[in-house]
Amino acid sequence: MQKKYILIVGLLLLINSFIFSQKSMLSSFYFGGLQINTGQIVPHSNRVKHIRGDVFALQAKIYQNISGTPFHLTKFGYSLTYMHTTNQIIGDLWGVNMFLEPIIFRFKRIDFYSHLGAGIAYATEKFDKETNPTNYMISTDLSFFFNARFQLDFLLNKDLSLGLNAGFSHCSNAALYLPNLGINVFNYGLNLNYRFNKNTHFDNVFAKNELSKKWAHDFSVGGATRNVNEELNKYYLIMTADYGLNRFLNRKNIISLNFHYVLRQGEINDDFYSSTYNSYYGLAFGHELLIRKLSLITQLGNYLYDTNLNKNYWYARLGIRYYFTPTLFGMLTLTNRKQSADYLQYALGVRL
Repeated sequence: MQKKYILIVGLLLLINSFIFSQKSMLSSFYFGGLQINTGQIVPHSNRVKHIRGDVFALQAKIYQNISGTPFHLTKFGYSLTYMHTTNQIIGDLWGVNMFLEPIIFRFKRIDFYSHLGAGIAYATEKFDKETNPTNYMISTDLSFFFNARFQLDFLLNKDLSLGLNAGFSHCSNAALYLPNLGINVFNYGLNLNYRFNKNTHFDNVFAKNELSKKWAHDFSVGGATRNVNEELNKYYLIMTADYGLNRFLNRKNIISLNFHYVLRQGEINDDFYSSTYNSYYGLAFGHELLIRKLSLITQLGNYLYDTNLNKNYWYARLGIRYYFTPTLFGMLTLTNRKQSADYLQYALGVRL
C-alpha cells in the first residue's frame, strides 16, 4: 500500500507542474485527434478463461510540438483513454498515457507508423474475496497501462487526416499487489487526426535548431520490489543501475541513449520464493520533457543479454524525475517487460 501512496503523490506533483507551467506550454502542444476502437478481451491463463467480453475504446491525443530536431519523423504526446467492456467482472478502464509514434514509412499523403504508450489506468472493478472473487486480472484501483499499435493515415490536408489502426493493450499493477494476471485486449479501429491548436505551426518541427550542441551524462542507482505470489507475504528484491547519454534539442526536450542494468532476485516466471539472482543488460532510446524542476521520461529498449534463460525481451519505461539541484535528481519509473508491467523503480542520480 505504501507504494500506491507514493505513486499517487508522484501523479499529484505531475499535475501541479502542468498547472503552474500552463501558460508557457500552450504554444508547445496541439490537439491530435481521436481514435475509436473495438476489440476483445483475450484470456491468457486458465484462471481467467471465464473473463471474456467485447471492448469499446475512445482515445483523445495531444501532441507536443518539438522545434529544431532532426527527429521530426517521431512524434511525442499524451493521451486519455476510456475503455468500456461488456464483462461486469472487470468493468471499465480510464487510462492516461505518454506515448511516442515513430514513422515506419511515408509515401506522398500516406503515413504508416507505430504507437507505443505507457501510463496509469483506473479500473472501476477489482478483485475482492467477497464481492468479486473471480477477477484475477486486476486487484488495485490504480494499475499501469500499456498500448502498442500500428497505424495507417491518409493526409487530407496539413491539419486533417483519416486512418486505420490495430494493436494491443495491457493493464496490470506490476505485481505490487496480487492477484494480478493483467488484462490483455486486442483492438482495431479508426483514426481521426485534427490539429486543433492554431497557435502551433506544423512547419516548426522542421525548423533549424538555434541552440548550440549540448551533451550531458546521467548516472543513477535504484531499487524495487516485486510480490512473489498471493499466498506468500514475501517480495523479491531488485537493484538497478543506469547510464544515459543525453542530447539537448532545445530548452525542454532531450533525447537519450540509455544503458540499463538490473540485478533481480528470482526468475521471471517463478511463483515460489528463490534466493538466486539474475542479471539483465538493456539498451534503450529515450525522450525527456523538462517542466521546470520536473521532467517526464519515456524509453523503449531491449534486454540484449540476461542470465535468466536468455529471454531477450523488449521493454518500455515511463517515469518522472525531480531535480533537487541542476545536477542531483530523484527518479520514479515503471518498467514494462514485453507486454506486462514488471516493476516500479525508485532511484537517485546525478547529471554531469
